[in-house]
Formats: sequence, structure tokens, C-alpha cells
Amino acid sequence: MKKLIGYALVLGLISACGSSYEKESRLLVKHLRVVFTEAPATHAIVSWTATAPTSLNEIYYGEAPISPSSPRKEADKSGKITLRAADKAAGMTQAYYHHVELSDLKPATRYYLRVCSDGKCSEEYYFKTADPANHQISILSGGDSRMREEDEGQQEPGPHTDRRNMNLRLKALFEADSTVLALAHGADYCVTADWRYLHNWFEDWSLTTTSNKRLLPLLVSRGNHDHEIGFNECFWLGDISNANSEGYYFYTALSDSIGLITLNTETSMAGYQLKWLRKTLAKQRPVTAWLLAQYHKPAYPAVKNYEREDFVRVRTHWVPLFEAYQLDLALESDGHALKRTMPILNGAYDPNGLVYVGEGGLGVPQRKPDPSRWYFANGGKTSSAHHVWKLDFELAQLQVTAIGLAGDTLDYLQLQRR
Repeated sequence: MKKLIGYALVLGLISACGSSYEKESRLLVKHLRVVFTEAPATHAIVSWTATAPTSLNEIYYGEAPISPSSPRKEADKSGKITLRAADKAAGMTQAYYHHVELSDLKPATRYYLRVCSDGKCSEEYYFKTADPANHQISILSGGDSRMREEDEGQQEPGPHTDRRNMNLRLKALFEADSTVLALAHGADYCVTADWRYLHNWFEDWSLTTTSNKRLLPLLVSRGNHDHEIGFNECFWLGDISNANSEGYYFYTALSDSIGLITLNTETSMAGYQLKWLRKTLAKQRPVTAWLLAQYHKPAYPAVKNYEREDFVRVRTHWVPLFEAYQLDLALESDGHALKRTMPILNGAYDPNGLVYVGEGGLGVPQRKPDPSRWYFANGGKTSSAHHVWKLDFELAQLQVTAIGLAGDTLDYLQLQRR
């Protein structure tokens, strides 16, 4: 009789604790990433994915390796990642996003971190904040890390080999040059911003982490394949200072002398964004040695129709301001080809004009560009090749290098300070 009672008690305990045990057994903490917005010297957003619902999501961080006494902060924003019917059909299970906004960080400092959801913790990683006084920094730039258009209808997209290989190239560049601050991503991360694609993108993004666990921060822009709600859920920008925190346009002070303007071609290019752009250029140009812009759809496309309406809008609304305030370089994506235009001013070649580089080579299959277009004369160049641009800043000059899958130099441009 005692044995029967004891067995019943065990069954009761299993029944009472079963749901908790099941959650613990399927809880993973993954996809750790860092996003820089306006002030990478003092501010960062750390994000991750949990594979089960949790009640306590927090980060341990600090200037020393993580210990029980490290500072701790709970997530500022958490939620259930939206699953569409196609996600469920592809066998995707429910996942949850978590974002922590870190402010009042020290400039030029290594920060160690570990994220935890209900006690399940990641490995320890680190990232570095920007140094406002440093004029010699580098950033990486590139866009279009998605799959082919024909993959959009697939329920279970296969491994994205070219994206993975480009991420390994980013890792190699990041490891070889400690001055690299971040990757400015020109958007179109996936075919759509649905979880079956974003999940794989985050899995592949982990390949950019260095062998000693340094995370490559992202400077996020938004493209025409990033419209779904999953983009807002997974790429939260926190408390950026423009009026619409979901506008995905902002100014980043890479240092006191170097600035990057991120614009959004997927919303009105006129209206408030145009007013903000004019105000930002007027404020930053007089005090900034190097002033650049990144955005998705190009003013001077290498592949697509030059007269397409959205490209015309970039030339109509933004390019006159770029030229009036002597922007130093424009970073474009969308076309799926490598390109560098001649220096352009008032719609024609001018040695004092603005050069546009791009046009999306971080893994998407490359298209055949049109080298006969007028803006590829007089030193311009275009080709079909996966690539990332490496921008090496000094106070007096900027070196712009296109690097291919194999680490080879595909193009090179040196700009002198205006």
C-alpha cells in the first residue's frame, strides 16, 4: 500500500511540474546581436531570440568578464514573433524577441555581455563602443543578403551558401582590422521579413562573430523586402530621436568627425523625412569631416530601369540636398550588382561631384548590370560580383574598397576631404 501511495505522489509531482520541465527542455537563447543607432559611443541595443515564453529576460554586462556582481538590466521590449501561415506550414515553432537598450556606456570601451531568459543564458560575448576622438576608423557596407525571388514560395528554403560565405568574409575583415566599428546594412535582409526567413538570417549572422566572441554591430536600414511586421519586431531601434521611432532614418555619429545618415526609401521621401534630412545636413556638414548616407533604392541604378518612379524620387528629393551640402559618398543597394558611378553634379560628370557605390552583394544572386549607362563613364565601374565595401577613414582621406567572396579587391576609390 505504501508503494502505491508513493507512486501516486511521484505521478502527481510529474503532472504538476511537467509543463515547467517541458518549457525548460525546449528553451534556447540564441541570435544574440548588437545594433547601433545614433550614438554608438554611449548607446547600443542588444537583442536575442528565446524559443519559449519566459517571464524574466535580462542582460548581464560590464567592462570586465561577466560575474555575479555584473550590472544587470531587464529587457525593454519583448514579445511573441508573428508567425504567418507560411511560417507554420514550413514547420517554424513559436519564438520570442527580446531587446535591451543600453545607455550611458563609456566611449571606446569593450563591453562583455551575457543574455538570459528565465535563467537560460547565452555564452559570453563582447562588443566595443565607438571612440568620438578617433579619426581613423573603418566600417563595412553592403546590402541584399536575401535569397532568390523564386525561393519566396518555398516552404523550407535551403541553406543560403553565398550569404554564409559573405558573412565569413565579414568575419575575416572584422578580425583582421580592429578599427572596424560596424556593418552598415543596406537592407533586403531576406526575401520577406517573415520568421521562416529571419530565423535563418539570424542563424547565418552568427558566422560574423569573431573567434574570440566579438560581435559585429549592425547599422540597420529598411528595404522593399523588409515590409512585414517581423522586421519591426526583430530590428527594434529603441529611443531614436526622430519623431517616428519606426521611421528607420537617423543620423549616426561614428566619431566627432565622421557621420552616417541612414534614410528610408520605403516611406515618403518627401514630407517629414525630407525636412529632417535638410535639417540634419545643415547641422552636420559644417562640423563633420566626412558625411555619408546609406539607403536602399538607388538614385543611379546599375541594373533596373533608370526612369523607375522610386529611383526618380530619390533623384528628385534627396540628390539636390546631397549636392547642395556636398555629401562625401552615397551607399546604395537593391540592384544586386557591384557599381561605382562617376562623380556626379547636376546630372552630369563633375570631378567635384558625388560618387554612388553599391549595389547589393551580401549573398543575393547577382544580376547583369548595364555598363553603357552614362554615369559609368569617366572612371565609373559596374560588374556582377558578390562584395562588401570597406570604408577606411582618416581625417584627410577616405579609402573605399570593394572586396569579393575570396577576399580579392574588386574596386578601389580614394576620396580627399572636401
